[in-house]
Amino acid sequence: MEGEGEVLYRTVPWDRRLLSQRGKRPAGPLFMFRCLKGSVSQLHLPHCQIYNSGGCEFLSVAHVTDDDIIEFLPPLETTDTHVIINISGFSAYGEVKDEDSPTVPIRALVLLFYKPPDVPKKRSILNVLLLPRNVVIREVQEEWKRRNGDKYIYIETNPCYQLTPNKEYKLFTDLTDEYLIQPKDAEFVDFESYENYFPTFQLFIQTVVEQVTLFLKDNGGEESVWERLVWLPASPTDVSSTVSAVSPAAFIRRHRMALETRLGLLQSLFRGLQDCGVLNDEEREEVDRKSTKTLQNQALLNMVVRKGSRAQEHLYQVLKEVDPCLVEDLEEQTV
Repeated sequence: MEGEGEVLYRTVPWDRRLLSQRGKRPAGPLFMFRCLKGSVSQLHLPHCQIYNSGGCEFLSVAHVTDDDIIEFLPPLETTDTHVIINISGFSAYGEVKDEDSPTVPIRALVLLFYKPPDVPKKRSILNVLLLPRNVVIREVQEEWKRRNGDKYIYIETNPCYQLTPNKEYKLFTDLTDEYLIQPKDAEFVDFESYENYFPTFQLFIQTVVEQVTLFLKDNGGEESVWERLVWLPASPTDVSSTVSAVSPAAFIRRHRMALETRLGLLQSLFRGLQDCGVLNDEEREEVDRKSTKTLQNQALLNMVVRKGSRAQEHLYQVLKEVDPCLVEDLEEQTV
């Protein structure tokens, strides 16, 4: 921004027919912007491409006006995580790719929504969503709540990994009996998922279980591309103590001084943040060069905060995985 001001934004549906006529397809959400005060000169739009895979070469930004006129803007700069463009006016902006661009792996998310056991049948359902990393997670949560009310619980897990669009994957579990996974295999269709937040897989569990390990493999492959242990709450009230009452950004802001002195396990944090595309090798080296642990923590927090709410959400999730006791202690101080 050129000065202090207020910007409102939301996601809106793409007109896929209009894009297809121009040989393009969505590569991210379409954001509608309104500037109520002040002036905006540049946008940083999050992308999910693996930077060194060549996928970024085919990215551009579509500018869609209120009367459905569309123009395609070449990026001013493309970083590991964002496409940067200069703008002179507002309406809707979103990333697109050439329809005939080669298929390459992208950064992706696994999101879990769980329906606890009903009474007296004790059956439950775990919904597994495969989505591109640049979806708006909070919007996915709101859409599930709008469609299903409070029947489903969003289960936090470290969701970052790589998937290949249009490739088939299979979901496996360590459960031994009384369960069913549907479908048996499914394609990861990234460009159809920016408005349609439907489960890719469903795990139907016929008995009460407290935990389950999930494995995602490409169809025909032996190695897991994603593996997580998931704790399953018995009811919605069971997650109240494990879900932060504030947003990740508010958590970092509120506990900034404590994090600067108590943040540990930096190498594990680095790995998790790099897997999510929040940090690159140069930034990691910059943090490592600081002379003390506190200065390293300060540098890391400064980098993440500058990158916005999505980066702070990833830091919060990675921190919960590598140092859950620290997060729980700080959150208990908030209550």
